[in-house]
Amino acid sequence: MSSKRVSGYNAITEEERYMNPICPQPYIGGTGTSYDGTYEYVDYLPGTNVRIWYTSKQDCFAVHYHQPLEIVQCEHGYYISTIQGVEYKICPGDILLIPSKMVHTLFPMNDCRGYVHLLDPSVINDIRSTALIKDVLSRPVLIKADDKPELAENIGSLLYMMHDAYFGSNALRELIVYSYLLQILDKVGNSLMGDSLPDKTDYCNCAKELVKYNKVLNEVCDYISSSYDEHLSLEEVSEKFGFSTCYFSRIFKEYTKTGFKEYVNACRIKHSKEYLTKTELSINDISAKVGFETVQSFNRVFLKKTGNTPSGYRKLYKMKTL
Repeated sequence: MSSKRVSGYNAITEEERYMNPICPQPYIGGTGTSYDGTYEYVDYLPGTNVRIWYTSKQDCFAVHYHQPLEIVQCEHGYYISTIQGVEYKICPGDILLIPSKMVHTLFPMNDCRGYVHLLDPSVINDIRSTALIKDVLSRPVLIKADDKPELAENIGSLLYMMHDAYFGSNALRELIVYSYLLQILDKVGNSLMGDSLPDKTDYCNCAKELVKYNKVLNEVCDYISSSYDEHLSLEEVSEKFGFSTCYFSRIFKEYTKTGFKEYVNACRIKHSKEYLTKTELSINDISAKVGFETVQSFNRVFLKKTGNTPSGYRKLYKMKTL
């Protein structure tokens, strides 16, 4: 395990982070947190997509971003976090949700103590109703105990039950952690977006449409998965499967919970990762093989999807397999 120092005053080693005497990690393992510029590669608990830290040693985190959703829970003192130029103060009882890949800082103040939860959002993105609270998951959410005491208390209780599972000995800790995360998102979504969530009639009508076209939409997804390296346009694919462009765009998004172009790009990036890790093909050749018209667009989409450049992703993979 890496013993490099974490940046910031009173910096500590990675090993000291794992051995926190108050809430020691369930077991030591992984490769140690690493950085590529401001991008943080989170060292999840081995075999999971979760890491929860009890912060009591005044760790300071300068400008960075990462793939996981981050939940900050303060118990004593306070944190200062700057997210995309906006400053947030997290006091005891407050809870801050920081979306995936959002640039931010986190500084503990006044003998601050609390928890930092890092959870891979892709685990819940496959749940279709998650799209209903997409707005909540795309912006910072600060729940102040003074402003929303009941919501803050309810979410705080769920987080403490999450801690019990994570820092305990239950082999199903990851499953339990995500079960509490879903309950937290339910409470946050209904509290902050209750009036804008679809009513039962709208939801049922949408569900009926998806059932009606389930088979053909499955065929569309299979077609994209096998033809990702070809030129794929919304107009051509909708015509091929007998839909008007406008209607197809809407129902495809309802079915996949992402736009057509985003879905195609996700398929291309998935296959590009295999080329990057299993072949020595150049970035230009890989870009062409997976269907991008220019290497510039490939680099841009890859960075957006993974938080890293294709060459950086390949370099990191080689480092981890040495």
